[in-house]
Order: sequence, then C-alpha cells, then structure tokens
Amino acid sequence: MSAPTRPPDGPPEPARSPRSSLMQPGGWRLQKRLYTSPLRELAAVILGVIASLAITAVLVTVSGAGVGESFRALYDGAFGNKDSALETLVSATPLILTGLAAAFAFRAGIWNIGGEGQFFAGAMGAWWFADTFGGIRPVPLLFVGIFLTAALAGAAWASIASVLKARYGTNEILTTVMLNFVILFILSYLLGGPWRSPDTFYFQTERMADNTFLPRIFSDSRLHWGFLIAVAIAVVVYLVLSRTSLGFDIRGLGINLTAAEYKGTNVGRLIVIVMALSGAIAGIAGAGELTGIHHQLQLDIAVDLGFIGIIIALVARLNPLAVVVTAIAFGGLINGATNVQVVTGIPAALVRVIQGVTLITVLVAAVAVRYRVVTGKRDE
Repeated sequence: MSAPTRPPDGPPEPARSPRSSLMQPGGWRLQKRLYTSPLRELAAVILGVIASLAITAVLVTVSGAGVGESFRALYDGAFGNKDSALETLVSATPLILTGLAAAFAFRAGIWNIGGEGQFFAGAMGAWWFADTFGGIRPVPLLFVGIFLTAALAGAAWASIASVLKARYGTNEILTTVMLNFVILFILSYLLGGPWRSPDTFYFQTERMADNTFLPRIFSDSRLHWGFLIAVAIAVVVYLVLSRTSLGFDIRGLGINLTAAEYKGTNVGRLIVIVMALSGAIAGIAGAGELTGIHHQLQLDIAVDLGFIGIIIALVARLNPLAVVVTAIAFGGLINGATNVQVVTGIPAALVRVIQGVTLITVLVAAVAVRYRVVTGKRDE
C-alpha cells in the first residue's frame, strides 16, 4: 500500500477505504435494497393501482365521460349487487387458473406465453373424454376423468416447448406463442369436420350431455364449482412453491440457473416438469370453462384468457394467493366495462387500455420499491 501523500500546505491525506471512496457528499444515486419487506411491496402495489386509477380518470375525461359516473358504473357492474358480484367470480374463474399457470412457470424463470393454447388443449381433451365416456357412473368419477384428461392434454401441449428448450435450447417464448396458433388451426380443422355438430354450419360441436355440466354453487347464478377448484389449486400451488423441495428447486432455478446447476439440479428435467404442471393448470381452466359455462366446444370460448393471465401473474408478483385476488379484480374490470359502456358510452376497448396501464404502473412500482435513493456521488 502506498504511503499517504502530503498536500503542499496541509496535513497528510488519510487513506480511504474502497467503500468510502465510492461516494462524496453533494449528490445522489439509486442503490438496490438487499431486502424488501412484504409490507413495503404491498404498499408499492397499492400505489401502482392508485396511479393507474389516476391515469384512467384522465383517459375517461378525454373520452368525454364523467369520471365519477364512469367509476360508479364500473363498480356497479362488477360488485354493485349479488348478481354482478357472482358474475365477476364467473369471469375470474378461468383467469385464476391461467394466472396460476403463468406464475408457476415464471417462478422458475421459464416464460410460458402459451397459456391460451394450453387452455384450448385442455378444453379439447375435456370434450373428447366427455363425448367418448359420457356414460361413466358415478358422475363424480366422470368429472375426475374429464379434468384429468384436460390436465394431461394441457401438460402435453406445454411439454412440446419445454422439451425443445431442455434438449436444444430453443427460446420458449417463441415456441409457446407459435403453439397457440397451431392448436387453433387444429381445433378449426376438427370443428369444421370430425367434431362439427350436424345441426349447424357454425364451427362448434354438439351440446354436451347434461350430466357433464359442472354443478352450480347457487341455483340462481352461473357460478359453478370450477371457482372452488381454481381456489383450491391456488392453495396447492402456494404450498408446493413454499413448502416442498420441488418448490425450492423451482424458486432456485428462477433466481439463478448457474447456482441451480452447481447445486446438482437436473435443470432440463425440472424445466419439463414445471412446464408440464403449468400447462396442466391451464388445461384445467379449459375444462372448467367448457363444462361450467359453454357446454360445447367453440373457437371463442377463450378471449385472450391466456394473455390476461400473464398480466394477472405479473401484477400479483407471482404469488399464487395474490393471483386469486388479482384475477377477481380483473374479472370485475371486465364485467364492469359492459355496464360502463351502457351508462356512459365509453368504448369497451378502453378496458384493454386500463389493463395495460395497470400492468405498467404496478410493475414500475414493484421495481422502484427494490431501490432506494442514497445521497452522495461516485468518485471519478
């Protein structure tokens, strides 16, 4: 170490530690926090939502509608009474599952963008099983077969991308997106030929037998047992990720792939397992919508459910329990949009803008809370 230098007219300058040499008074910079408390993260999400509401108010004003009237109509259409609240839960049911499918894969650092395709794969598997084995008794065993087949179909479709990634290093974003279109072409062929109902020229199957309809929770509502199944799966996913060795490996892979390899984790096999489970969850969403709401297979049984599920997973910070709450909020946003359009004349497309704004503000808040402002500046 070199000796301290003496200025021309002053005492010797003390040697500075590397830490102190990084900063001098008079400036500021951002420093990443070593730990962010859950309470602070929750506050960031709340601030992000508030910011999105403020931006939404500006957009509503620009569209020529009253802000108060629009928000009141949105609330009334989403949670204003028992009927609207239950209908919101109906809309939230598939969103919970597609959100969980995305969150589960994202936790491992795997970008499964194919929830939509895996949803359709599950719906196709469910319809095939119900049409082929609809006479199975007792009925609960029939539903077990329907949902198990849907889960296997979704898992198999997702595994195409995961095997390509594990074996050849193929980018899963590209393959899962492309597989979304492939499954739709396959379904279009089936609905236009082997599976099309003989009673119509539309691309749809025959109506399913009554014994394959998921029971309703309330007789005067469309809310079915699929909602309870979705909530139960959310709890299971939370426990798997937080309390099991598989969950530890999944979280470790998402944090640091190199460290996971040094730990001895079979990364390729884990990628296939994660994608299969993610696809299975999305497939169950398809079975729930088919047997609980539509009762016949069509091309429009899912309208961007997979992509909205990705937004929900990100807004929920990949927390399975938070996915449930976020999905219900988005279900309310979708349902309330219709009422807003009727009451104020605002275009329904504005809801897509609100969803995007919510995603951006919440993610920005989530990133910002992981940093703090430190006074000082770096030495040159």
